[in-house]
Amino acid sequence: MKATDLLGAEAVDTDGHSLGRVHDVRLARSGRDAPWRIEAVVVGPSALAYRLGYAEDTVDGPYVLAALARRLGRRNRSIAWHRIVSVRQRRLVVRPDTERTGP
Repeated sequence: MKATDLLGAEAVDTDGHSLGRVHDVRLARSGRDAPWRIEAVVVGPSALAYRLGYAEDTVDGPYVLAALARRLGRRNRSIAWHRIVSVRQRRLVVRPDTERTGP
């Protein structure tokens, strides 16, 4: 599987509730000569912030466009790759985050 195969895939929790679509794949490696590995995927209902390049707070641009893109993308979230239970037919099943606290 290629990382690009994940883009646009549907993400659901283990109960089948939709978490949105995959908008970004975060890669990492442990050293200079180490292979790249998938560290996390970003999922949510809106990909506009990613498509326009406003996913990171460090991006400068027209204030109104940046504010709109960030507002639409505020429900996007990063999901660590170790929480992915399965990937089949462009559908990721995500294990609940047991480290979360609060309501």
